[in-house]
Amino acid sequence: MTQAIRFAILDYPGAMQSAVLGLQDVLSFAGDGSGRTLQIDVLERFSGKSDAYDAVILPPSAGAVRVEEVPDLPPFLKARHASGSVVCSACTGLNFVMAAGLAGRRKVTTHWALEQRLRAAYPQIDLDTDRLLIEYTDLITAGGLMAWVDLALALIERFLGYGTAVATARHFIVDFRRRDQRRFRRFLPDLRHGDTAVLKAQHFLEGNLEEAINIPAAAEEAGLPQRTFLRRFRAATGISPKTYLQELRIERARDLLIETEKSVSEICYAVGYNDPPSFVRLFTRLSGLPPGSFREHYRRDAHHAD
Repeated sequence: MTQAIRFAILDYPGAMQSAVLGLQDVLSFAGDGSGRTLQIDVLERFSGKSDAYDAVILPPSAGAVRVEEVPDLPPFLKARHASGSVVCSACTGLNFVMAAGLAGRRKVTTHWALEQRLRAAYPQIDLDTDRLLIEYTDLITAGGLMAWVDLALALIERFLGYGTAVATARHFIVDFRRRDQRRFRRFLPDLRHGDTAVLKAQHFLEGNLEEAINIPAAAEEAGLPQRTFLRRFRAATGISPKTYLQELRIERARDLLIETEKSVSEICYAVGYNDPPSFVRLFTRLSGLPPGSFREHYRRDAHHAD
């Protein structure tokens, strides 16, 4: 029996109601056309035990966000993230992501007008407000006030498939943007397998791709002996930790090839590899094209789609 997909829209005080309602409309339409069971909850309270969700979504706010006025929300996000939910923010919703400490050293995005304020509040933040959407396996951040539309399409593509996302974009007459045929394959691992130790290691690997991390370090992060860790990781994810780390790094490399002007060597180092020729061979094996050809092909497709 197929597990129901569950999304929670977090209607915190000040959340823009057009976005809350719009997210419900767009996601509900996609669910109705996908043949999958999709449940969408709108939450106004964030204390106590909550249900398990595939994704929790922070819409933008109509005005300034004051995190201190919603003290239960950052702990709620941390708990949901620790249980395998993908945490998503649009525009000002990023304030709560940062307060929950979920971004780590990874790049995130929001509205460009918020940049100075966020840098003052969170000196460790790595903002790239030139990008409309930045997506990881466990975290998605979107830019301006209307970027909740792009966020919704990203979630639809991830959980309901590319075809459903295209059909939804066409129905609402919105641009599918850079997400249109942007890669041959996606690596979107399961985060709701229920093994909290393995999930902790998954978050550790995702947040430290640029470092020289190894399997013993991931096992230590999970709090498990290495042999036990290897067995449980494969049981939870279906692949070995080594393969998982390779897939994560190549997935990040695809993003960087499409969305930045970094050279192949720079991307090699940015995703944790120290040998560009070996990186090129691995990328070609997993993606079907060498990095340079991949960049040229998908940028050309994106241009034609526009």
